[in-house]
Amino acid sequence: MMNTTLLIEDTTIVTMNAQRDVLAAASIAITGDRIAALGPMAELRARYPDAEVMDGRGKVVLPGLINCHTHISMSLQKGVTLAVPDGLYRVMWPVERSLIPEDVYFGALVGGAEALKGGTTCVVDHYFYAEQVARATIQLGLRGILGHTLMSRLGPITGDRELEEGLDFVRRWKGRHPLVIPWLAPHATDTVAAHWLVHLREVATHEGVGLHLHLAQSLQERTYIQQQFGMGCVDYLHRMGFLGPDVLAAHCIYIDEREMALLVDSGAHPVYCPMGHALSGNPMRAWELVRRGAGVLIGTDCVCSNNVMDLVGELRIAGASQKQLTGDHTALPADKILEMVTVDAAAAIGMGNQLGALAPGYLADLIMLDMRGLHAAPNYSLFDNIVYTCTGRDVETVIVNGQIVVQAGSLVTADEAELVALSETKGRALIQRAVEKEEDLAWLWEERYG
Repeated sequence: MMNTTLLIEDTTIVTMNAQRDVLAAASIAITGDRIAALGPMAELRARYPDAEVMDGRGKVVLPGLINCHTHISMSLQKGVTLAVPDGLYRVMWPVERSLIPEDVYFGALVGGAEALKGGTTCVVDHYFYAEQVARATIQLGLRGILGHTLMSRLGPITGDRELEEGLDFVRRWKGRHPLVIPWLAPHATDTVAAHWLVHLREVATHEGVGLHLHLAQSLQERTYIQQQFGMGCVDYLHRMGFLGPDVLAAHCIYIDEREMALLVDSGAHPVYCPMGHALSGNPMRAWELVRRGAGVLIGTDCVCSNNVMDLVGELRIAGASQKQLTGDHTALPADKILEMVTVDAAAAIGMGNQLGALAPGYLADLIMLDMRGLHAAPNYSLFDNIVYTCTGRDVETVIVNGQIVVQAGSLVTADEAELVALSETKGRALIQRAVEKEEDLAWLWEERYG
């Protein structure tokens, strides 16, 4: 943590505070892990004469973006399910049967680093061997709402031992490190037994932690719940009392009108994954849910189906896809999109008074975009330009918990060249092991990795 004050000077600050103030030619002061002050450049220079100064001219400072559905460790499996029908079941799970803890650690280093460079300061992550994910995020300086994936049936890693590990992970990590906030992470309605879901709901309430799962993500999931219980996936969770404001539910694609209303009434947060949904051809009805009053958030999901962890770039896809889906050119406006990855996300993870806005006393999680490029000029509408002209390549600086983790577009906390090499070697080794173990995956190696 920095011992001195850092001043980012003469910049544009998108505060995302209650008034949605945008400060021009302003400065922001960071001391320790907190934002100390915002205001006119001369005033802050006088208040902090000994501060380290960072030039913010031509740049825009935003609250750090919160990516509300990720599997950063899956970076070693980049693109393996792209355009593969039922890729989750045909490719992803068979590959994951060959996972070892080392794969998850190195995968989280690679995926977390990519997330940071793409403007994410906090991930809501869901994966096996969560202890290894925590180890990697701390090393990178990335904030994580982390859960150990729990599956009682069907999946690659199942059983009572996993349930105990998920529960123990929460107990081990509560209050242990400022960058790790443990949650419970049941996989989905068709892969987690009903009595597990009821128990996890009880534990989450008792421990004061959130629940992060996939919900109505595939026709297979919906068909199973319909056949077994005679209802949809959202209705199923509603009737057991699982849903609530502390639930983040990724995808929510295969739902009906009644279930949309249940999501709104429960306060649960559907998580829209724009690129993954678009590539699958089955987007969430995110704008309709927003207009009904649902607290919709945004995530990138895994790079198996998205291919990148660029959350800044994901915003453009979110707006464009919902406009195309609805036929309404006003659907999901830029200001709402920015809220979904800042203030809305912070409130959903229980940190609304600490993250998601730039204000004195808030945690110093922020990003700085360089808006001086040809692609961003002229800048008539700031929010539209951020959403529709910028990508992760415009992220110049990333600060998490008061620590600079990306500077001048490069990682400070890891060697990018080493991560690229690790991704190639560890990724290919994982796929090769899986192919040798799973006869049905022979085509994967021959067609994509041979």
